[in-house]
Amino acid sequence: MIKFFRKIRFDLMEKNKTGKYFKYAIGEIVLVVIGILIALQINNWNENRKANTLEKNYYCLLLDDLNQDKQQVEVLKTLVKERIDYSNQMISVIQQNQSDATEFGKNLRYAIRLGTKSFQPNDATYQDIKSSGNLSIIKDKNIIKALNTYFKTTDGYSKTILKNVDLDFNQLSSFKNWLDIGVFNANDEFYKDKIFTEDIRQKLSEDLPQFISEDIKPRLYGTALSLGLNNRRRLELLNLIENEVENMQKLLMQKCTND
Repeated sequence: MIKFFRKIRFDLMEKNKTGKYFKYAIGEIVLVVIGILIALQINNWNENRKANTLEKNYYCLLLDDLNQDKQQVEVLKTLVKERIDYSNQMISVIQQNQSDATEFGKNLRYAIRLGTKSFQPNDATYQDIKSSGNLSIIKDKNIIKALNTYFKTTDGYSKTILKNVDLDFNQLSSFKNWLDIGVFNANDEFYKDKIFTEDIRQKLSEDLPQFISEDIKPRLYGTALSLGLNNRRRLELLNLIENEVENMQKLLMQKCTND
């Protein structure tokens, strides 16, 4: 093509058609400029297409993180409901005329099981977006605002949960010696063959009380009630977190599925 244009220019100059030559040269320049503009336009279109694809991918990755958050909340809610059931069983044991210490201790152990486990939102994708300098790729700034609100709100709920956990363990630690009370009996299946030898278990079963003494019952009753109430409060907070997760899921679902 270049040789073709050169031949035309050469023919015009040989024939002393200077006016036509300049007109042709100007036209050639215009064509070159148009070609450059078209190339730039195509390049811009490709870059925009890549940016749009990356933006959508980010929306889908953020949605994946939210789906994991949803699963996490469901697991935590199941644990809390189990702890509430065991708190109720603790109360039932205390309400008996003779409260079996080992039975109370078994229920107490499960009532506080994984008690320090709280909700931790998955922010891996969001942190990657920010650290890689790609935050500007997210054109819908309402999504950025919603994400910031989501992380801040769920973090606040999670900290409240952990404060309630501290209250539970502070109350439990106020009992100076749980073995004296008898609630951690050495013959409990949890300890058997794991901590104590047979001889030690036999001696402890003779030394430790089988039933909870009447003078300690009111305190244990209060502990069981407190555990149940705090777990119910935790369940309410997890429900609030779940609402935040679901609302964020709806926003990102629209962005991820849009063509």
